[in-house]
Amino acid sequence: MGDYGDVYMRKDLAGPPVRTKAQNRATVQQLKLIGQSHPTGLTANLLKLFEARPPLEYRPAPEKRRCPPYTGIGQFVSNFAEPGEPEYAPPVTKGETPTQRRARIHALRMEKGAEKATEEMEKYDPHHDPAVEGDPYKTLFVARISYETTEHKIKREFEAYGPIKRVRLVNDKESGKPRGYAFIEYQHTRDMKSAYKQADGRKIDNRRVLVDVERGRTVPNWRPRRLGGGLGSTRVGGDEVNQKYSGREPQLGGGQLSRSEEPKARESDRGQDEREVDRRDRDRGDRDRDRDRDRGDRERDRDHDRHRERDYGRDRDRDRDHRVERTRDRDRDRDRRDRDERHHDRERDHTRDRDRDRDRDRERTARSHSHERDRERDRRSHDVIDDEMGP
Repeated sequence: MGDYGDVYMRKDLAGPPVRTKAQNRATVQQLKLIGQSHPTGLTANLLKLFEARPPLEYRPAPEKRRCPPYTGIGQFVSNFAEPGEPEYAPPVTKGETPTQRRARIHALRMEKGAEKATEEMEKYDPHHDPAVEGDPYKTLFVARISYETTEHKIKREFEAYGPIKRVRLVNDKESGKPRGYAFIEYQHTRDMKSAYKQADGRKIDNRRVLVDVERGRTVPNWRPRRLGGGLGSTRVGGDEVNQKYSGREPQLGGGQLSRSEEPKARESDRGQDEREVDRRDRDRGDRDRDRDRDRGDRERDRDHDRHRERDYGRDRDRDRDHRVERTRDRDRDRDRRDRDERHHDRERDHTRDRDRDRDRDRERTARSHSHERDRERDRRSHDVIDDEMGP
């Protein structure tokens, strides 16, 4: 704390400085000058805010415009349109039913598909395709192949019909995934024919394949399935016309052959193959007979394996049916036991409720008898007391 007796402390606590007389006199003189300038005592800047606007400019009244007189429209009635004229009738927008809409969309899709097929058809040329190699009359077409099947598996399955020169599994150009069909080129035409006759409908990786000859380079004006051609009948129309079995189409009645009939081989190739076979038979003789004998043994073994697989499949189906029947019997027994247990539980609950009701009735009866005995005892005691207190 400071000392209030200090000179400096007294100067600080003295408050604001006192105005001198000269300053007061100047202030009064300034106020007098302001009062002399305007009666309100306002300054010039404030007085400008209250100045009046200049008066409006005088303009003479505009002359009234003369309008033409009203006339009738009777002279224009003949130019009016008559009711029902199609030129002036309001446009009528017809609605589209769901059936018409589906038909329109289907027609647009068919038109776009036809345009795309036309463009692809212009580019389709199997004779100059770099991916296509080998003799077309020794090449076998295999379709409906599983996507999991490899070229090695296809070669192993079709080598039973003869030596194979090349196997080409067709893949998608964009995604690289298999398309589900392949081309197998044999070294001899007779092996291809044997595979064509015997391998159709063979099961590979749980799928029955379709076997046919190569038609892209052997049939004139041939178009594949993706370009609107092909011989398949699995996607012709509805369920009543689509093919539901595996393999090629059966032969039609009246001696007419199927559409999948193989094309005739070239005469020159046929003669060359026959001469090659004769020369090979003359040169190798016994070796060919041994090979035929070995092939016959392989065919017998293959037939035996096929029958064994068929028997195994039949036994497996029978075992599956037995298992299903046993499972059904087991479920039926379990349901019967559950039903018996529920019936037993209901009987037990009913017996327990009946015993509980009987015990409750017995207790109620015993309680009522006890009350009656108590009342009889009280009555006797009151009679005894009355006798003792009698006259």
